[in-house]
Amino acid sequence: MEIGAIPNVEFTKDVVRHNKSKEIEVDRDRKTSVAGIFAAGDVTNAPEKRIIVAAEWGVKAALSAYRYLIES
Repeated sequence: MEIGAIPNVEFTKDVVRHNKSKEIEVDRDRKTSVAGIFAAGDVTNAPEKRIIVAAEWGVKAALSAYRYLIES
C-alpha cells in the first residue's frame, strides 16, 4: 500500500491544467485541458484514490482516447 505517496505529475505542469493540489484536472471522460490528452488514477482530481477505481478510470480514459482517435 502506498498511503501518503505523492504521484509525480511534474512533467505535465506546462502541458495540462492542474488544480491547487497539483493534480491533473480531468472531466468525466478523463479528458484533460488539452485535446487528445487523457489521464486516470491518482494523478487526477478525482476524489477516490483506490487501485480498483483507478483501473476503472484507466478503462474510461482508454475508451475516450479511442473515440477521440476515431472521430478525428
